[in-house]
Amino acid sequence: MKEMWNERYESKDYFYGTEPNPAFKSFIDNNTPGKLLLPAEGEGRNAVYAATKGWEVTAIDFSEEARKKALNLAKSQKTSITYHIDDVQQLEFQAHTFDYIACVFMHLPSEQLQLIYKRLISLLKPLGRLLIVGFNKKQLKYSSGGPRNEDWLFSAENLKEQFKAHTIIQAEDFKTTLNEGNGHEGLAEIAILEMKKE
Repeated sequence: MKEMWNERYESKDYFYGTEPNPAFKSFIDNNTPGKLLLPAEGEGRNAVYAATKGWEVTAIDFSEEARKKALNLAKSQKTSITYHIDDVQQLEFQAHTFDYIACVFMHLPSEQLQLIYKRLISLLKPLGRLLIVGFNKKQLKYSSGGPRNEDWLFSAENLKEQFKAHTIIQAEDFKTTLNEGNGHEGLAEIAILEMKKE
């Protein structure tokens, strides 16, 4: 899989564009800047936006090509981010390190994701916030991006159930039109969850 992503990102063009995802942008604009972790961050569009707004950003991805492009994007915006080449299933940060974590289009098999989410929650400080944005199960009807496996897709109801031990700030499924490079373009079905750690 690493080879696939390196191949996808090796072009000089940004596959998912250079502008932040709208739901992520809203999250950044409506919260007080702090320490932010972005697993599976790809080419850096979200990380760089947060950094330009004064956030302390740590990004993770296993694609070296993605990291190169993210650091170039940060330089072009006269800001800086920390970017580690790592597997999101094997994060080695200390517990209670981050104020915020955002997973934007981080799609993996559901069993793997449940373990990853458990680890991410442990990395949040008390009252820290987690944002999840991804394609919901209705996305299979569209060709605007995302995996073609229903198990890898979300629903707001399922996300609420997974995080019911915490305070749910928002959880919804919605339809939107994406304009995020060649990778996400057109009508899409999205799920979003924001929660506060208890």
